Amino acid sequence: MDPVWRLLMNDWLCAHAGVISTSQLLAFGCERRMVCRMVERHELVPMFAGVFRSAHWPHGRDQLMTAACVGNPNAVVAFTTAASLWGFRRLPHDSGVHVLVPHGCSPTFDGVTVHRCRRIDAIDIVQRADGIRLTSPTRTLFDSADQLGIESASSVLEQLINDGRGTFATHASTVARLGHSRRPGTRTMVKVIGSRPAWRKAMQSDLEARVLNEMARQNLPVPRVQYPFRMPDGRRIRFDFAWPTLREALEVDHPFWHAGASESHRDKHRDRKMGTVGWHTTRITSLDIDGGLRESIADIAAILAQARPHR
Repeated sequence: MDPVWRLLMNDWLCAHAGVISTSQLLAFGCERRMVCRMVERHELVPMFAGVFRSAHWPHGRDQLMTAACVGNPNAVVAFTTAASLWGFRRLPHDSGVHVLVPHGCSPTFDGVTVHRCRRIDAIDIVQRADGIRLTSPTRTLFDSADQLGIESASSVLEQLINDGRGTFATHASTVARLGHSRRPGTRTMVKVIGSRPAWRKAMQSDLEARVLNEMARQNLPVPRVQYPFRMPDGRRIRFDFAWPTLREALEVDHPFWHAGASESHRDKHRDRKMGTVGWHTTRITSLDIDGGLRESIADIAAILAQARPHR
């Protein structure tokens, strides 16, 4: 009769594409010398340091992805590899395995392309039952956007929204959170998001959260967040923050969304129309937030202190 550890090992191999680590075998009760013996008998085939493939399983893409995740707890399957796992349409042919790791992490996996990034948030990682970690659909689209191109990335965005894998606001806020002029994927996704006819800006981004925290720290009157309003021309809008009794609004403008002439014209037109019904709108940008958030919010406090309540 097989020892318990072997039964546990067999169940694990079936659930994890035939891949297992030394630490997992030891946790099952297998002795280290038995691990060495299975390797010597070619029952287990070394893939990476401390990671093995059962000889009864093929050496394929699934095994490489699983082994990379098992071999390094920081490794996440990403880019077009994750896109294929999520079933993105219009993908370019890429049979390789791409993983993402944080800066300062330097694993070496034969047959795997390792990319490094300074920002991999917990919300961007999905853990599968088979041991594979991969980037979320929204993060995968962002990372793969440059390789996909604007047309294909736009198509995938519609696919994900239609499939219920993130609302438009979810995808737009991911771009706002991760977007950086030197980060791959940013320019393509900014164009994709900005050109979508149904897009709207109200999304409670990280920038807005930072503003809200600073307002609380400076004891400003509590604003209404994502405040809905019907404009004089009948259009419905949402203010990032609003104080309705004072008819004061605050908009947090990300430069990606408001850098162009048409975006600037749209914002100024909206502010002017709101002025006709007694509303005053103040705008701050991510540059204000990064360079002087405390001063910016202090200015807002001064504006609110001068405003008179409307009944």
